[in-house]
Amino acid sequence: MKAMKVLLIGAHGRTGRHVARRLHEEGIPFRALLRKSAHKSEFAALGAEILLGDLTHDFSHALDDITHVVYAAGSAESEGVNEERDIDRDAVMRTADYAKRRRVRQLVVVSALSAYQPQRSPLALRHYSRMKRDADDYVARRGVPFAVLRPGPLSDAPGRGTIALADERVEQMPAVSREDVAEVAVRCLLLGVTNRTIGFVGGDEPIDDALVAPAAATA
Repeated sequence: MKAMKVLLIGAHGRTGRHVARRLHEEGIPFRALLRKSAHKSEFAALGAEILLGDLTHDFSHALDDITHVVYAAGSAESEGVNEERDIDRDAVMRTADYAKRRRVRQLVVVSALSAYQPQRSPLALRHYSRMKRDADDYVARRGVPFAVLRPGPLSDAPGRGTIALADERVEQMPAVSREDVAEVAVRCLLLGVTNRTIGFVGGDEPIDDALVAPAAATA
């Protein structure tokens, strides 16, 4: 079987940078898809192959020779509904299409806990949550081995290596570190977690234990 090579989409984002660091630490070859050339040196220092691209245009070539994909891109809070549609939905769908054509072995998508029930999101987040849900549903139907990650509120606190599984029924939503979200993504790659939608928040269960638990298959 061909050795793992990961395409990291959204590498320069606040979660994506943690994913890049963890891939480097695990010795996993990866290609960082970047929007701006100014960010090249940061990822070259991690041994990444660098590719510039725009998620609103055809980026299918980014998947050449790729076995696994991590989609960690997301719209910024202030960028509005057009950016949410383009980045949080349409680009994810295109990624799934490209992955299907190239028979990618696994697609890991960082979504959001609010995608379980977008209609219950605060008004300011409702469109964002709907775009996330539409993208997640498309990925699950597309026929590519997938892991959709739905973390709760994010923080920039240091990672703890622990989480708590959650879904739309959760009432308490402790923030989860972006560093731990990145760890979940990388562990999904290494453990071969596929065809699961995994909601989680900050908690005390070791990440590997949470990922192999039957409840991790929550749809």
